[in-house]
Amino acid sequence: MLMASSQEAVIQELLFRLASFYIDRLTQTNSDTHTNPPHKRPTRRSLKSADDLINSCSHYGALYPWLTVLSPAHTTSSQHQEALYKLQSLLCGPSLSVCSVAPLLERLSEETIWGFSLHLLCTTRRGQYDSSIEKLLDRCPQAIIAYANHQLQDKNMALWWQKLLPELCNRTRAAADNNILLAALKETLVVVAMETSPAEFLELIPDDGTASYFLPHLLTCSQRHLLA
Repeated sequence: MLMASSQEAVIQELLFRLASFYIDRLTQTNSDTHTNPPHKRPTRRSLKSADDLINSCSHYGALYPWLTVLSPAHTTSSQHQEALYKLQSLLCGPSLSVCSVAPLLERLSEETIWGFSLHLLCTTRRGQYDSSIEKLLDRCPQAIIAYANHQLQDKNMALWWQKLLPELCNRTRAAADNNILLAALKETLVVVAMETSPAEFLELIPDDGTASYFLPHLLTCSQRHLLA
C-alpha cells in the first residue's frame, strides 16, 4: 500500500503509523527487559528485515555511517534491534516528516545510546546542526568526525570551522588529556586547512592556541593555496 500510493497525505499517514508502531515496539521490548516477566512472549518474525525494506522501498533510507558508532554493544532483543533499525532507516529516508514524529520520540529516553541516536537523527533532519554537534561531543565524541564527514558537506561545510573547530578547541583546552577530542581536533584541522585560505585559517586559530600545534596545518593550507 505504501509503495502503491502516490498521494503525499496518504504516504505521510502510513509513514507516521509505521514510525508509531516501531516506537511502540521499542518501548514494549525495553519495558519487558526491565520488568523481567516470568513468561516470555512468543517472537514473531517480520516478513521483511530493515535491509529488505531499504532495498525495496524508497521511503526507507540507508543508515547514516555515523550511526554505526552509536550502535549499542548489545540490544535487549532481536525484536528491539529490528524495530530500532527500521525506525532509524525511516528517519534516514527522504519521505518521513520528522516534525510529525518528533512528539512520539519524546517517549524514548536519551539515556540509552540507541535512544540518543534517534533524537540526534531528528535534530539533524531538522537542520539543527549546531545543537547536534554539541550533543554528540557531550555524549559520544568518538562519533563526531564520522558525523561531520557525512552531514557537514556542501552548504554546511563552513560548520567545520564556524562551529566544530571552536567547540573542539574549547573542549580540548578544558580536557587536554582527552585523546578522543585531540584526535577529532587534528582531523578537523586537516579539513579546515583544505577548505580555507591561509588568511582565513590564521583568523581561526585561538589567541591562546599553541603555535607548534597549528603551524603544520597552516603550512599545508599555504602550500595548497600556492599550488591552486
